[in-house]
Amino acid sequence: MTTELDVTKYHNKAFRLANMLLNHKLLTTVCVLLPTLFLAYGLPKVEVYSRFADLLPAKHEYIKNYNRMKETFGGANVVTMSLEAVDGDIFTHKTLAKIKLLTEEVDLIPGVNHYQVASIAHPKIRRVRTTLTGTIKSEPVLPEVLPEATEDLKRLREEVFNNDVVFGTYVSTDGKAALILAGFDEERLDYNQIFSRLQELKAEVEGDGEALLYIAGEPMLKGWIYYHSSELKKIFSITLGIIVLILFLHFRSWVGVVIPLIATGMSAVWGLGLVGWLGYNLDPLVLVVPILISARTASHCVQLMERYQDEVKGGNNKHYAVRISMGELLVPAAIAIFTDAAGLLVLAVSSIPIIAKLGIFCAFWSLSNMVTVMVVVPLLISVLPMPKVPQTGDKAHAAARVTGALGKFIVSPVSSVPVLGFAVMIALGALYFAKDAVVGENTPGSPILFEDSDYNIAASHINGKFAGANQFSIYFEGDKAHRMKEPQVVKVMEGFALHMSEVINYGGSRDIPSLVRSINRLYHYDDPRWSLIPATARNIGNTLFMYEAGAAIPGVILEYMDLEGRTANVVTFFKDATGPTVDAAIASAKEYLDAHPLEGVEYRFAGGIIGTTAAANQEVEHSELVQTLLIMLVVTVSVMLTYRSVTAAGLVFVVLALAVLINRAYMGFRGMGLNVNTLPVTAVGIGIGVDYAIYVLDRIREEVHHKPLNEALMTTLQTTGAAVFLTAVTVVGGIIYWIPGSALRFNSEMAMLLSLLMISNMIGAITILPLLVRIIKPRFVMRKHTDGTESTEAQ
Repeated sequence: MTTELDVTKYHNKAFRLANMLLNHKLLTTVCVLLPTLFLAYGLPKVEVYSRFADLLPAKHEYIKNYNRMKETFGGANVVTMSLEAVDGDIFTHKTLAKIKLLTEEVDLIPGVNHYQVASIAHPKIRRVRTTLTGTIKSEPVLPEVLPEATEDLKRLREEVFNNDVVFGTYVSTDGKAALILAGFDEERLDYNQIFSRLQELKAEVEGDGEALLYIAGEPMLKGWIYYHSSELKKIFSITLGIIVLILFLHFRSWVGVVIPLIATGMSAVWGLGLVGWLGYNLDPLVLVVPILISARTASHCVQLMERYQDEVKGGNNKHYAVRISMGELLVPAAIAIFTDAAGLLVLAVSSIPIIAKLGIFCAFWSLSNMVTVMVVVPLLISVLPMPKVPQTGDKAHAAARVTGALGKFIVSPVSSVPVLGFAVMIALGALYFAKDAVVGENTPGSPILFEDSDYNIAASHINGKFAGANQFSIYFEGDKAHRMKEPQVVKVMEGFALHMSEVINYGGSRDIPSLVRSINRLYHYDDPRWSLIPATARNIGNTLFMYEAGAAIPGVILEYMDLEGRTANVVTFFKDATGPTVDAAIASAKEYLDAHPLEGVEYRFAGGIIGTTAAANQEVEHSELVQTLLIMLVVTVSVMLTYRSVTAAGLVFVVLALAVLINRAYMGFRGMGLNVNTLPVTAVGIGIGVDYAIYVLDRIREEVHHKPLNEALMTTLQTTGAAVFLTAVTVVGGIIYWIPGSALRFNSEMAMLLSLLMISNMIGAITILPLLVRIIKPRFVMRKHTDGTESTEAQ
């Protein structure tokens, strides 16, 4: 407890600032309200939507190449649909009509890239046949008038099964399913509209019970996320209700609830207002991060209010108690808030727009706590009628009783072995499980949704029936027109496709050699002996020209190469886009292409969902390493400079390092991949322990100023330790409903991870940290008493 005399002796500058702000309440209030109103003006501009381009690292070489090539070959933001016959195969008039309907209707959805729609019902997917008079004709696979007669349907089935372009790619090898693809723009899309229309089409074609439609792809995944985002209102309401209940039960007054809510709300106005002014969008999946920042704002509020109550219990009146609590916490709170903000700001080093933007506005949001907590909360305490606080000697609240008992154990000699032994066991266990953490997705389908979700079931069906919905594009870029028609270039493409067939989860390929062989055979009465590649560039070019010229619409060749023949798109299909599959695909492609250089041709990596995912994974892996090192550096340097002690930085570093280990261990244990979505959440979670450690460490240092070390430790744990305990319980209580209550696996897993981090960091701050202080007796803590005697341990 700090006395009135200490106001002029201890933390002199902090107390002078506290007195100045509270002595001029009106001026202070105006200075707070003006920027708040200015930022609030930006709130109506805040929009929640997703952009595919925001997920891609714009500075990465792969994405630079992909962005250049997608104008010609299409992008990776693709919807994949599989229409599967319940009985028999798809070669019935009714089922073929459904395939045609789906192809035509998906081409009408706003935002679709018309040149990237494909199915056996689309005019650009061709068949070459020989008429009875010997004429060679190139026609759409499905004729304009769909066949109804059994013989006509049987003939169509045979033609499809003999068409290498279609078989296994657009029609499954058992003939029971047909694939429909539709690429979409990568700028702002109305995913709700896309999702709703696709669901309507699904209901329409499944209405008679004769067919099932499975839909996957990034736009559909975003649609499901938007669909389940409607549950957020309910989850937020329950979260708020739980937090209000816990605060009310602890403080036993509505003032104890209202003050944290006002400060948290004002902080949200600052953060979201900046989002509006900067014109940033909020992605639905990152909404959990602002919730966490709000929880940390509430955490700082509880620390300050608990300290105020401690001062009142010690005999100070309201006037001095609010000034003392503000002055005493100004330094540790400033360090904690600064390290919070700095830890978020390091996200801005990422070249992935969604992460960089998140780092900028969340760092500002977190930094706003310097005002919304450290200034607004004392102002509110000083003007609102505060409830009567029990004096020292009265029965302590539950949190104080728990941490008080813990304090008695920590100062006893018998605590060293069990506490440190348990910490070592946790660290070793965390190291064991952390090795299983991977970069990228860890399971097929999407880890954002549960395994039994409609989306993941659809993705599994599609990958089981076809070559795979995950494309990997390598761009062969020549130095002149028609370079892609040269035999040596085509030969390397064919060898590349064969080499890639050995990669795990390989499904198939789409490339110029396969197309040329197929066309050559079909133009020679379907004679298998003519399934070969012509020996000259001229003849290869003629074969490709016949394919393009015979189409009813222009651009059918653009799936394979540009119209000049300068650049080719060599595509490999994979069954999933997990981290191991992506890594294996990239490594295998580099291995072959490095061994087969071509004069006048550059190999450009990489497009398709595999290529863009590889770029994102590499950026996330780099960003995570840089981010973790920067967070640790910022925290260590900040603490070291504030307390002028390397030991102080080391003590906080221990808690922070344990948080990093536990974070990675849980992700490895649960099979969660480190990706664009999980990276910012883990960054926020890692920094949680820093707040707790700094508050506890500073309180120990302050109490030793008046008391022997052991008594100081017990007082710290019964006061600040109780506030840390209450904060952790409040935040965990608030987010714990997300675990069973969210239909998104991502939200559920993140809630579990953050709850674990909260609890482990709280335990570390009130056990490991004070125990190490007792054992080490660091010089920056063991200062002289105010009466001039040395601080020693209580006997």
